[in-house]
Amino acid sequence: MDVGSTNFRFTLDDPEKKAETYRFPKTAELHLDSLDRYNTSTVPILNNPAFTGGFASQTEAKLVGRIWGSSATNSTEKCILQTKRNLMYGYMSRVALTQFNLNYNVPTVVTGYNDRFAFSTVFGATVYTATIPQGYYTPTTLANAMRTALVAASGATFTGLTVTAPTSQSSAITGSTVIQTGFVVRTNTATTIYFTFSGTGFENTVNESKFYRLIGMNRLGFGLTPEVVTNPVTTPAGTIPTTPQTVITLGVPNLLPTDYVDIVSQALTNYKDTKDGNTSIQASSPIGRIWLSESMTNGQTNGNGIADNNLLGAYPVTFCKNWYNPNWSQWSPNQAINTIDITLLDMWGDPLFWTPTYPTEWSATLTVTE
Repeated sequence: MDVGSTNFRFTLDDPEKKAETYRFPKTAELHLDSLDRYNTSTVPILNNPAFTGGFASQTEAKLVGRIWGSSATNSTEKCILQTKRNLMYGYMSRVALTQFNLNYNVPTVVTGYNDRFAFSTVFGATVYTATIPQGYYTPTTLANAMRTALVAASGATFTGLTVTAPTSQSSAITGSTVIQTGFVVRTNTATTIYFTFSGTGFENTVNESKFYRLIGMNRLGFGLTPEVVTNPVTTPAGTIPTTPQTVITLGVPNLLPTDYVDIVSQALTNYKDTKDGNTSIQASSPIGRIWLSESMTNGQTNGNGIADNNLLGAYPVTFCKNWYNPNWSQWSPNQAINTIDITLLDMWGDPLFWTPTYPTEWSATLTVTE
């Protein structure tokens, strides 16, 4: 043997290769339903024998909980799911959401959220404020609501004002028709108009900003030109010299109050070493994100049966999200799952809107493995 070789070694000193047994890790699923937060103890009327005869069940609680239960018990802001027993127990080292079904029921315009805007006729003149009633809107009905609000807020100034909705997929297109991508506001008089901010506090400014996003506000709508910004605006709204117009063509509207929904849970990420994050200053730790433009299962269609993306946000809709590469969180093997908390956040980091009239609900599959 060549003991001078650079890779020489005595193989007699190698450890004995012993047989090792192994098996594939086991998995289990825990199925979650936001309506399971309701039971006979959270809906007190079901315990009244005069109402139920003394034979109430959770089925009844899930069906009427949003109506007769407390509105503080909702599905979007720290929804707590727990029972008198452990929800899942066994030797588990990681958990993840693998499927999430979201019954999204947030109206296009929400009171106190994105229902307010301000406008004026010329720079330095009176600033009017207007509000849009809460509810679902199509581009056409939103244009009508804007026109009504503009006329009502300005008194007799804009009696002849009109607001035209963008061209939709169901609109009749002819050879001479110009495709209109945004709302068009026409005063139909020599009086000009531009949109601005009321300057009445932080909450109103955020509200107005969200409404402007909804209708596709652009620089022309604010009375600013040119389209390309060379010098950023530095003076407060209301003090910026503007060039109002008699005809304003806005940008492409977005009828969704939020582009996505983040799923946050403190309980499921309790043992996770590396927390999830995002680039927002108001950062949260979402374990999953549902984009409202994907996996839509009951979208609206136009008269020709074609899915009309212009109507996304104009009606309640259901999204079913499957994660084929789930976001796994570590779990303590000796710790059972006895409580799950789920919070749904909008793209601004705030809990998703929920009321008994507009009840967003969800169901999910939680997969656990060894």
